[in-house]
This record gives sequence, C-alpha cells and structure tokens, in this order.
Amino acid sequence: MVLEGQYLERSVAVKNGEIALDGLYHRGRKAPPCVLAPPHPVLGGSMTVPVIAELAWAITRAGHPTLRFDYRGVGASQGRMRHVAGAGRIADIASEIEDLGAAIEQLLASTRASSVCAVGYSFGAAVVASAARDVSIDRLVLIAPPTKLWDFSGLRQVTKPVFVACAEHDPSCERARLRGMLGKDATMAVVPEADHTFLRSLPELGKSVVAWLRTGPRLPELAREPGEPAEPAPAMGDYREIELPDTGEPIPDLDLDE
Repeated sequence: MVLEGQYLERSVAVKNGEIALDGLYHRGRKAPPCVLAPPHPVLGGSMTVPVIAELAWAITRAGHPTLRFDYRGVGASQGRMRHVAGAGRIADIASEIEDLGAAIEQLLASTRASSVCAVGYSFGAAVVASAARDVSIDRLVLIAPPTKLWDFSGLRQVTKPVFVACAEHDPSCERARLRGMLGKDATMAVVPEADHTFLRSLPELGKSVVAWLRTGPRLPELAREPGEPAEPAPAMGDYREIELPDTGEPIPDLDLDE
C-alpha cells in the first residue's frame, strides 16, 4: 500500500538508440525536472550510491520530477562501458554524455517540460559539465567535481546558473582551483565535516541543492501527467510547500561563495 505523500519511484527503461538504460523515475509538478548522473562506473558508481539516492529523495520531496539512471554497461543497463580500472584520469566520456542526453530526452517527454536541471556527482559532474551546451539543460548542479581527474575550465564559458557543492575534506576537489574556473552565474557551497562520499552530511547536501533550486525566477508548474489524479485543493491557510523532515540534529552553516 502506498500512503499519501510516500516517496515511490518507478522503474523505467531509457531508450538510447539500440540499447536501453535502467532508470528510476518519480513524477512531480515543480519545474525544473532534474536528471541525475551517477559517479564513475568502474569505481562502483551507479544510480543507487548514497549521494544520488539522497539527492533524488530530497529533490522529489521538494516537488520536482527526477530521473536517475545507470550508464551503459552498469547494472541492468545494456551496452558496454569503455573505461578500465586503474586509470589515473577520466578518459573519453562521449558514451556517458550520450546516455545523459537520452535520459534528458525521456525526462522531457515524461514531464512535457522545455528544459531540465542536470545534476552530476563526481564523475557525473564531469559528464554534466561537458553537456552544458545542450539547449535542453537550463541549469547545472555539480557535486564534488573531481578537479584532479578532469579539466573543468570550460565552466568559465557557461552562462547558465551553476551550483557547485564541495565537501570540506575532499582532496580530489580542489576548491581554490575550482573557484577560478566558475563563471559569474555560479555559486559554490562547502559542506562542513564531509568527505567525497558525503556520508556524514547527506541531509545537508540534499537541502542545499533544494534551497538553490528554489532561487531565481518562479517557474510555472508542469502539466499533469496522463492518468495522474488531481491534487485536492488545499484548505484555507494551508501551504503547498513540502518541508524536508527534521532529523533533530543541528544543520551546520554552509560556506557560500557567490
């Protein structure tokens, strides 16, 4: 039984040419819909790693549709990956960029939106940054971009809103170097007491991304999906904002650099 307000994704197949990618989709009415790109497939990166799962949960709880997926050759996704273990740098990511594009296309078709927010974690941040020119992407979220493994200098030319979240203790994400690569429409947040996995600060990471999504001009609600029941009208004095659950622990202040 599914209770009212329960978080429930459904499994979807993301078509990418002759192959199908495994994905998890959750509907929502708030724009923009968000597609989530996982970390490096050779290093166990998939759509079920804690950071991607937490972001999907937090963004969906805030009312946005989400689609997370596995790259080709990962989990139940068809196709073969090109990467090998032990490489000191991220190699060719053309296949993963193509996979991201297929996920974006499917998310747009599902939500009937005109654009998406692309969210990438670690290796996925490199994939999202490399796809920044895609007209279907109107904003980017980069979580723990690994500056030691990938050149993110192309972000200087990105004129779309960009949010970067770095862990306080993450040697693979060089914050001082990264700040010099960001354009004028970028914001960086440093999550205290976290490392590259964010396991100690997952709720804070999710809340920081949701808070950033709420900035900027208010976007119209997305069209209701076919067969989706109408929401009951709120009672007088009620609010339709969905609050993230209180863990009972104090939330550390984020160090925001505009």
